[in-house]
Amino acid sequence: MGNQINGYYDFYTVISNERKIGGVIEAEEIQLRSGESFQFPVFTNIDYSGSTFYTICFITDNCTKMIVHVDDIRSIKSPVHKRIQDIKNEYYREIKINEKVNYLKRLCQADQGAYTKPFVEEAKLVIDDIGYKNVENLNDVNIKLLTKSEDKVFKIA
Repeated sequence: MGNQINGYYDFYTVISNERKIGGVIEAEEIQLRSGESFQFPVFTNIDYSGSTFYTICFITDNCTKMIVHVDDIRSIKSPVHKRIQDIKNEYYREIKINEKVNYLKRLCQADQGAYTKPFVEEAKLVIDDIGYKNVENLNDVNIKLLTKSEDKVFKIA
């Protein structure tokens, strides 16, 4: 995390692999050809056909969801792959934290307390992404077990 994004292929890679690597892409500013500029946009989707990117979707810091053709973008200032807990766009951070907490709850229900290695790895990724303080009060999962070293994980069979 904290890696600079160097082009639309990087946008696509991070967005499409969100579940595996966590985090989101946030920029300091995006400026459109019309002169409009938005602070701390978080990019949610990028569409392409073949090898040509044509639209990019983002959410602004004032809760506006936008889909813009790539030709209408003048500049994207400092796009960075960040953990959800570190983004400055408060509106999207709250949405994404709630989404990830619900996902973690469903993950815990599916695992049914077995704490298998794939479950622990995915749960740790989610907790690292949204921050420990956002999950410490959950009753569905033993957070202390997940935050210990992997040699303490129970194995089944």
